Amino acid sequence: MKCELCHKAEATEAILRDGNEDDELYVCAACAKAEKAKHQRQSQRTRKVTGLPPGVSMSITEISRSPDGETTSEDVTDDPPPIIGAIMDAFKDMVGGMEKTVEEHQRRKKKVETFELPASRASAAFRIKNGFHLEGLHLLGELDATKRAMHALGLDLVGTCADGVNETGHVYRLTYRGSSERAKRVAEDLLREEKNARIRLKEELPRVFGDSLCRALAILKNCRLLSAGELFDLLSPMRLAAKEKMLDGITLAEIERMMNDQDLSNSEDRLSQDERDRVDAERADEMNKRFEEVMLDDVL
Repeated sequence: MKCELCHKAEATEAILRDGNEDDELYVCAACAKAEKAKHQRQSQRTRKVTGLPPGVSMSITEISRSPDGETTSEDVTDDPPPIIGAIMDAFKDMVGGMEKTVEEHQRRKKKVETFELPASRASAAFRIKNGFHLEGLHLLGELDATKRAMHALGLDLVGTCADGVNETGHVYRLTYRGSSERAKRVAEDLLREEKNARIRLKEELPRVFGDSLCRALAILKNCRLLSAGELFDLLSPMRLAAKEKMLDGITLAEIERMMNDQDLSNSEDRLSQDERDRVDAERADEMNKRFEEVMLDDVL
């Protein structure tokens, strides 16, 4: 009996047609093997692809590309259909575009370098502890606007946060991007405005100036705990007053020495709370004693 499928070889075994137990086919060994493989592939299908020509269907379990660009799959050995290849290429282009965007952003970010203009170039009256001293602009309430204007020009005033006091003493480092010559010109303008602010405080706004000095003196005379950052901040307006010879009982040189001696690195944060309270108490007692006889001149 000939094979009922190929009609060439002799039939050697019986198989079920489409899994129907009542419908047997007598086929040769080759056709039996082929039918078995066909049914196995169908049993592994999980999804049916739509949008294909009438009468054509396709199932997919996994399609991927190996690092060398070749297509690999458990069920597919040929190249993927055009629609799948197009989707894969689109994702590949999208990822590649994102990588290029990130690389470009990083390249631009690295290209913009930031430099610091040394405060040592400024007049001694406007620098302390390696920074620009801008207490006058602060007391006039003009410092924030000044910082915004400088930032728009590519410069930034960077203060120090010490012991919880933000921008303590209103002493700043000046950083800039771009031309150093422009940074120098802006720094000159900045210090001219600081000089004018100090003049205005004494001549036009003596009560504002006197208020900041009296508050600082009151704390220095009576505080029970005092951190380095707080002391540096309280001495800042006192320095301006001492330069104008408005204080009795202490000199400008001593105030500047005190300011330069303060550790603003927050190193005391490593101490235990009890130990830190002890250090702050000793500092407060020392300042209470030193400023006990310091008085503000009556001109204010």
